[in-house]
Amino acid sequence: MISFGVTAFGLVSVAASLGYAGMPGTLTVKECQDVGRDNDQRSCLGPVHATDGTLLDEESSVDDEYRVGDRVAVRRVAAMSVIEGRKHIGMPGLVAGMGLLVAGFWMPYLTTGTFPWRTTPPPRTELRTPGPRARLTRNVLCALGACMVAACTIASLL
Repeated sequence: MISFGVTAFGLVSVAASLGYAGMPGTLTVKECQDVGRDNDQRSCLGPVHATDGTLLDEESSVDDEYRVGDRVAVRRVAAMSVIEGRKHIGMPGLVAGMGLLVAGFWMPYLTTGTFPWRTTPPPRTELRTPGPRARLTRNVLCALGACMVAACTIASLL
């Protein structure tokens, strides 16, 4: 069930990047700092104002290369700021697709009690094989996950 939550998180971020979800606003970059294990990523901080000028967040961050003073179009969803634009859907799309892929492999296990590729039953149980519904569920979820990963990756590269 956690994989469906991960999928939902990724889909909301994709929808926000495309402009379909969240409150539109502008982040004004006040400072940027190198983050990550080897300082190989950049996180920029600043306040987010709505299009009508009201303050949405005093200090929000976006992970991308910007200079101090730059204004970035963002969407506020829950407590996070998502950069608008097609090139920013790659990572959320990957998260959503991987969530669906994980769900596709776990749903048959939850419905039958054994993994689809397993040849011996768990201790003190008889071997049950996934029926057509479990196989269909796995195939549909895995296909959707793979398509979502591919589509978001390609769209972010264009």
